[in-house]
Amino acid sequence: MNILKDNSNYRIQGRYVIQDDVLYLAYSASYIEFRFCGRKVTADLISDRIPEGEEFKAWAAVFINGAETPSGRFFLEQGCHTYVLFESDEEQEIELRLMKYSEAAFASFGVKSIDVEGSGVFAVPETKKPLIEFVGDSITCGYGIEGIAEKDVFTTAQENPWEAYACRTARLLDMDFTLISWSGNGIISHWVPDTVNTPRNDEPLMPQLYPYSALTLEQRLGKETGTLWQPEKKPDLVVVNLGTNDCSYTRCISERNDVFEVEYRRFISGIREANPDAKLICMFGMMDQRLTDQIRCAVEMLAAEGDEKLFFFHVPLQDPADGMGTDFHPSPVTHQKDAKLLAEFIKEIL
Repeated sequence: MNILKDNSNYRIQGRYVIQDDVLYLAYSASYIEFRFCGRKVTADLISDRIPEGEEFKAWAAVFINGAETPSGRFFLEQGCHTYVLFESDEEQEIELRLMKYSEAAFASFGVKSIDVEGSGVFAVPETKKPLIEFVGDSITCGYGIEGIAEKDVFTTAQENPWEAYACRTARLLDMDFTLISWSGNGIISHWVPDTVNTPRNDEPLMPQLYPYSALTLEQRLGKETGTLWQPEKKPDLVVVNLGTNDCSYTRCISERNDVFEVEYRRFISGIREANPDAKLICMFGMMDQRLTDQIRCAVEMLAAEGDEKLFFFHVPLQDPADGMGTDFHPSPVTHQKDAKLLAEFIKEIL
């Protein structure tokens, strides 16, 4: 039976789009989860290719019965293909989670059907866990976490959000999680090289992406306008980790710093408007520290205006002794350290 025929059979975590009866998981670590008694599960999955090439395929992971590590990990070929998610000689009662590992910037991840061979599918119980939402860039996506600086060239095969600080923090706190993250993204500019002196905004920045389910994905699917995100459950806590890519443009130039601070404050105000009851943490510092004062000042100004649930959380700059991933991104050790620091801070404010 195709479990997608009845939405009581499954639970989706993270932002998504449904078009032409296909469920598209949008951002890193978004997933579909279901329970069944059976011998085999197959899925018809759809993907495309973006112009950059084969190095940017969509990747997936399968988790069985809440295991800490996936039972399998695979990439999606272009077009629609059938993939085996679970197989056993005997029927078993299983909870299965199919998670998108690659990020929204690269190839799409569509679920056309999930078929269970066995005696039944059970309704997924409603989760009672608090929900934490992470808004970020490549650091949150787990970009290059399985690569080595100055040795590897990035591919989506090296991307692993499950081992990055966001998902690690959620696991340490036993919270549900959702990620809205995009490599190279920022508040006023995407990442730019040192020779470029204008902000790069040829693709949507996070202030443009955040209100929508999956703006760029819907555009790739042929929609003229995006669908505003209307969550079934609002987050109890929002963590924003942005500004690293803006540093590549602002470069401690006072006029640029001022523009960033104003727009950062505007973005945080928009998140507060969308999540009036959530605690909101502005986190910064893992890869660059140059906009620390601007982020701290933005938080202090909003707090002074009456936002008592807004906090600034500064983390240490990554230590090269802990290793560095592709393109000098944080290593698993750095992600693990910062997840512990963030989890302890969250325990304090909660």
